[in-house]
Amino acid sequence: MRHTRGRILVPLLLLTALASAAPAQGRPDVAGNWLVRVAAPQPFTVVLSVHERGGVLTPRTLSWHQTIVPTSAARTDSGLVVSAAAWGREFALDLAIRGDSLRGTWSGASPPLPVSGVRLPREALAPLTGTAVFDSVAAVLERRFYDPGYNGVDWARLVAEARPRAAAARSDGEAYAVISGVLRALGTSHLNFTAVPRVSPRSSTNTVATRVPAASRPVVSWQVLSPSLGYLRIESFGPTGAALVPQVARMDSAFAEMAALPALAIDLRGNQGGSVDLAYRLGQHLQGTPVPAGYFVVRRGYDSRKLRAAAALDTATVPALPSDGSVTGAMLDGAVDAAGGAAMLYVGGGLARPYTGRIAVLTDRETGSAAEAVAAMLQETRGAVVVGERTAGAMLSSADVMVAPGWRLRYPVMDYRTAAGRRVEGDGVTPDVPAPPADRAALLRAAAEALRVPPP
Repeated sequence: MRHTRGRILVPLLLLTALASAAPAQGRPDVAGNWLVRVAAPQPFTVVLSVHERGGVLTPRTLSWHQTIVPTSAARTDSGLVVSAAAWGREFALDLAIRGDSLRGTWSGASPPLPVSGVRLPREALAPLTGTAVFDSVAAVLERRFYDPGYNGVDWARLVAEARPRAAAARSDGEAYAVISGVLRALGTSHLNFTAVPRVSPRSSTNTVATRVPAASRPVVSWQVLSPSLGYLRIESFGPTGAALVPQVARMDSAFAEMAALPALAIDLRGNQGGSVDLAYRLGQHLQGTPVPAGYFVVRRGYDSRKLRAAAALDTATVPALPSDGSVTGAMLDGAVDAAGGAAMLYVGGGLARPYTGRIAVLTDRETGSAAEAVAAMLQETRGAVVVGERTAGAMLSSADVMVAPGWRLRYPVMDYRTAAGRRVEGDGVTPDVPAPPADRAALLRAAAEALRVPPP
């Protein structure tokens, strides 16, 4: 349940146009795919593919992130300047190119950030021109997209109309625009097509994109704010496997310290989801016995029941998955498929002393995917008060596949509904108490009032 909108750790940006003219006399060759690293506090990587036509550079964004949008590009005596809009502001990449390397600045930030990079070999990204990659993307979605009704879109017609445009594309940028347009037409989260360039291990510039915090970085923190109110912060539900162990230990320590407090604020602001694994442990601390947390439906569940939407599913016919955490996030879609294509997830139980105090969940518009499911589940089954903003409305479970060298497709494989049948995808979780999410103090005061305890 990885969420792919909101705050950026590692976005990929691809700017492209056709090459039909040689560089000006004495100026460096700017053509090709460039791997650019911006040394921000949270470093991010940009893939810049530059070609020229008629002396004009036309930038294109070929990234699923859509947060960094190029607006113009121009040659300079030393290299290239690319203007871009990002995070509601204007930025510029001022790049000096020498041979197959570049250096420069990312300006618009304060202070300007240093930039370095290398020219990628041709094999780092498969060409998108022609229909081979388009057909591969369409075939994956034809077989595996979770919803046989394609979110109300006439899928066959959409593909039939787009394919000739993909075939006529004269550049990777034009072809990418066709593919991304097809994906946008489906109007769903967890669906994107993005560049993941293959690079030599010798390159010092890292292109691996990850939204999962490093194992050494705690994603669980807590604080006793007053004798009446505790605070539990969960930045991500991403950790799995070995990385999960220290986070579970931290969560256990948090509840051990705050067990006697009458109220608890669980902060999920900016938490863009991840896996169900850490959520299982949270559920054990908050539910004395297993309770239904919601049900998942895969393509087989729709097809075998001849359904067009999960809302038509009779939940009385949905089998239960084990509530002991034995079904990990990596196993979830397989377990649901093996259960006939639809299954109810239960959480809770297994701990001698679960927390019994009142709960508030703090949310914002970046609270997404698994974090939204947790907020909805606690709202329904634990009487939690949701305080803050409506959540992202991006709660599907997804899978990744490489459809061509250097190109990755992420697509949704499971729908989710709460035990009461509410759909979170597209709707989000509505707060019981709207409050400014950026103001932590105000948010906690609102939570304390809703929980009927003195403000911290």
